[in-house]
Amino acid sequence: MSRYTPPYQLTDAILALSTEIAAKVKEISIRSTLSTQPHLHRANRIRSVHSSLAIEHNSLTLGQVTALLNGKRVLAPAQEILEVQNAFRAYDLLPSLDPYDPDDLLKVHRVMMEGLVAEAGTFRNQGVGVYAGNRLIHSGTPAQYVPETMQQLFDWLRNTQAHPLISSSVFHYEFEFIHPFADGNGRTGRLWQTLILQKWEPIFAYLPVESMILAHQSDYYTVLNAANTQGSSTVFVEFMLEMILDALKNVYVEQHGSSAGLSREEQLLALLRQDGHMTIPRMAERLGIGERQVRRLLASLKDQGRLRREGSSKSGRWVVIAMS
Repeated sequence: MSRYTPPYQLTDAILALSTEIAAKVKEISIRSTLSTQPHLHRANRIRSVHSSLAIEHNSLTLGQVTALLNGKRVLAPAQEILEVQNAFRAYDLLPSLDPYDPDDLLKVHRVMMEGLVAEAGTFRNQGVGVYAGNRLIHSGTPAQYVPETMQQLFDWLRNTQAHPLISSSVFHYEFEFIHPFADGNGRTGRLWQTLILQKWEPIFAYLPVESMILAHQSDYYTVLNAANTQGSSTVFVEFMLEMILDALKNVYVEQHGSSAGLSREEQLLALLRQDGHMTIPRMAERLGIGERQVRRLLASLKDQGRLRREGSSKSGRWVVIAMS
């Protein structure tokens, strides 16, 4: 048995969310064409990479990330282009990785951060802090304890009886709390949760949970800080389960929206939760309707206070407003 058990509590919310997610996974696995359509794999992988890097302030749009994958030239900072290229290479490793092997974690980090930091693929050897502006909000585990602490976390992950939905979320939080690398912790931690989940259900290899985190980025950091304060990952686990469930619902809506009895407005909102930069022609294509009808739907949703536009018409994005 593991000598260390990360602190968290099994709340009613965690149990209910886990049950609903398991049911939705089963429903999608039975009805969905996701597993048999490579273009859907590719589109969702692009969303995952774009969103995870956008959380880390990479400025490339979803269209630019797509263009890079298609071998096209993109005008953007060289470092940000390399971040995208590295991330695709790292996500492509998912089928060959062992979620319980610390050496594979180092391998992923090396690929993810190659050419970006000198310490790619190695645990940090100095202190690190997480800042909000100039304010220190979290100090990672002291460097001399990082290898031992990470080994304890992997030992727990390997031996725990917790459901993968829960253990992957706990691991994600503990990883970010330890902050084992000098840089690249966020993108590596999110990828590792995907790896743990895909070993449970293959659909998670192509489920863009990162898109939901990006759409709720401020909440993501809020619950991380709340978990730090509480000394327990419970609130973070609840948040991540909500993001996973929303991602599953969006995938289902995209493929079965009309047959599931959802209105065009709900289908459109699901699309924009996944990609707020989606163009009107792309919305029309995904919904199977005309661009004029899309514009009417957008106007109606704005009037209802369920949608707003941020930024310019060319480079801005749509933001779905949560209804209380």
